[in-house]
Amino acid sequence: TLNRLIGGACALASTGGFTTRAMANSASGIAFAPPPPDIWDSHGWVRRAGGQLHYATLGAPGDQPPVVLLHKLGGWVADWRGVAPALARDRMVIAIDLPGHGASTWDGAPPEVQSVHETAMLVRGALEELGRTMGFAKVHLAGTSLGGCVAVALAALCPQMVERLALPSCVLGSARTWDEVMEKEAGQAGMFTPEGDPLPSPAALSRAVFHLDDAPRIAAEQNTSRRIAGRWIRPQERGVALTDFPTLMRQVEAPTLLLYGERD
Repeated sequence: TLNRLIGGACALASTGGFTTRAMANSASGIAFAPPPPDIWDSHGWVRRAGGQLHYATLGAPGDQPPVVLLHKLGGWVADWRGVAPALARDRMVIAIDLPGHGASTWDGAPPEVQSVHETAMLVRGALEELGRTMGFAKVHLAGTSLGGCVAVALAALCPQMVERLALPSCVLGSARTWDEVMEKEAGQAGMFTPEGDPLPSPAALSRAVFHLDDAPRIAAEQNTSRRIAGRWIRPQERGVALTDFPTLMRQVEAPTLLLYGERD
């Protein structure tokens, strides 16, 4: 069902102008991936104000709180398919598509800024609802990049909910001004259309920037997932940039793992 949904979203997104550009530049290494394999036991949606959050689960409830996974900017629950099976050996894993990403659908156009705090509270509401039906009150929380930023806000604002926190590859910087955010976006003109849709990237660029060992496959999947997230990418990116994480992190009470590497 999820594969059909994502495939339909890809087909719908393919009517956008940037898809024609991608096809024209296929010789430059720009590609889109088909829907990834569905490794999850179940899928569901939780209605929140303004839309619904999609989640996927793997593993059975155990003695430990479930592990909740939050993906990167322009990502989706499929980002975790190599990690989730290892984590699900002795507990349930719940992966969530953040607002406007993956199979999470939202009503109307995205806002100019989607704040990290706002997204964290949407995730909190979804987890509280799932906890009532699945029988948990606390979670272990992990997020990478944007997902890690949201996880910090959730752990800081809701310490009673987060047992432990893991943050692999998260940039947690000081707040920027709006002028600084606009200056950065002016330098990203080649990454987005004037309307705000993300443009696809060739594998060579992904390899150069992120040092990917499997750049063609991963870049093609990122092109697909970013196309589905569409105009929700920039509002979320602005929300991260406007957040002062050193201040927010002082409020986190949960034991926290910060994980970085030279090729992370």
